[in-house]
Amino acid sequence: MLGHVVLNPDELGQDPAVGMDLAHALGVRHLEIRTAYDSNALVLTDAQLGEIRRLADERGLQVAALASPLWKWCRSEATPGNVDSFGFPTRVPAEDRERWVDRALAVAGILRTDRVRVFSHLSVGEQTESFLDDPLLAYALQAAERAGVRLLLENEPVCTVAEPAPLLDVLRTHTGLGLWLDLSNLYEVGHGTAKAVEELAPYVEYVHIKDYVPKDDGTKSFVAAGAGAVPYGELMPVLHRLREGLPYALETHVRRNPGEALMRGAAFLRRTVPGGLA
Repeated sequence: MLGHVVLNPDELGQDPAVGMDLAHALGVRHLEIRTAYDSNALVLTDAQLGEIRRLADERGLQVAALASPLWKWCRSEATPGNVDSFGFPTRVPAEDRERWVDRALAVAGILRTDRVRVFSHLSVGEQTESFLDDPLLAYALQAAERAGVRLLLENEPVCTVAEPAPLLDVLRTHTGLGLWLDLSNLYEVGHGTAKAVEELAPYVEYVHIKDYVPKDDGTKSFVAAGAGAVPYGELMPVLHRLREGLPYALETHVRRNPGEALMRGAAFLRRTVPGGLA
C-alpha cells in the first residue's frame, strides 16, 4: 500500500494559496492545516475555513489532517515556558476547554478531514495536569466518534506524554485514540531507535517529519528533512514495514528558503520510504 506526502501551507506563510500552489507543483495532493490568515485554524471564521476548502478544491487537494492545539495548554494559574502554540493560548481555563474541543471537531467538518491532532498538557512543574486521567479526553473521544473523526496524540517534548512508555500507557488505556508520531520529537527525547518505532507502530496513523542539527548551546538549527541528525534512514523503513500506507507530513520549521526545504524534504521522503510515496 502506497503512503503519501502531506504539506502544510503555513510553512510558506499565512496565505494558504501560496503553499497550496507549491503542493500542486510538487505533485502533493494532501494538506495539513494549522494556521492561516494570521490565526490559528480554531479561531478562524467559518467563512475563512470555507475559503481554505475552496482553494484546496480548486487545486484538487484534500485536507489530510487538522493540526489543532488541543491540550497544548495548562491552567490559568500556571506559568508555561517558551512554547510555540501557533497563535493559540497556552493557558486555558478548565471551563473553556470543552468548547474548544467542540470547535476543533466543527473545523474538521468544514475542512472535510477525519484526523485531528491533540497534545497531552504542557509540563509546568507542580501544576502539571494528567492527560491519562483527564475526563475531558473521554468527552472528546466520544464526541469525535460521533463526528467520524480520529483524535491523534502527538508526542511533544514540552508536554507530558513524549516517550514510548507513557505513550503506550495512554494508547492502551484510551483505545479510541491514535498516534500522531513525530519521529524528530522521538529522537529529541532520546528514543529515536528502531525498537521504539516497533513498539509504537501498531498505533501510528499519521507521521510528522522535520529535521535539525543540534547546536552547542542546546538549541536546534532546522534543516530540510534528511539533512540533519534524525536517523530517518533507519526509522522509516521499520515504520513502513509494520505500517504501510501512512501519511508523512513535512513540518520543516526552516525560516530561510522554506520552499526549497519542502521540495528537498518531499524528494527525500519519496526515495527513503520503501516503495516511495505519492
